Amino acid sequence: MPMFSSGPITYAQWTQCLDLLASGLHDDSVLAQMEQGTLSWSGGVGPLFAQRISDEFTSRLTRCSQLLTRDLSASTDDASVVRAILNARQTLYFLHRIAQLTVFADTLRMHLTGEVRKFAERSQQSLEDSARADRSGRLRLLLRHNNLLRYDCLVQPVLPPLPDASTPTVPPSAMPLNGTPTGARHRRNILS
Repeated sequence: MPMFSSGPITYAQWTQCLDLLASGLHDDSVLAQMEQGTLSWSGGVGPLFAQRISDEFTSRLTRCSQLLTRDLSASTDDASVVRAILNARQTLYFLHRIAQLTVFADTLRMHLTGEVRKFAERSQQSLEDSARADRSGRLRLLLRHNNLLRYDCLVQPVLPPLPDASTPTVPPSAMPLNGTPTGARHRRNILS
């Protein structure tokens, strides 16, 4: 990975950072470099850069949606549901940190921040709509306690308390999240 002593300055150096960002292999070090960089927004550089970073955000959000849907569809217990949500929140948290870089023009920061927020709101609403089919109410509790909208502050996962011993329950391994018995599983599309 190219390292710049004072962060990227030229458009070519910023392009290298964006290429590395697109690879997804060096996210933390690329972000550290971008935090130290400067960029002249004069001429045609601003619109070109804004389009490149916007395209990367769109790509990351699409991938986040696909992974969240896949992970939730494959989940078999509360812990795997929470893990899927936390993975999505980590992606949103990373994008939120990039969107807040002071080197970006105010309009670009507002646009990127808004894109992350809109994605989180739509996804959370879609998850909550899907949880209405869960008769146990367990999925709704997990979604409420591990809300996607709290991406800007990574917090520990929260598993709601189990019902008391006097309440008959079906173990999570016997009752998947969609409320159907284990033998009658159907794939769910959590996000639309």
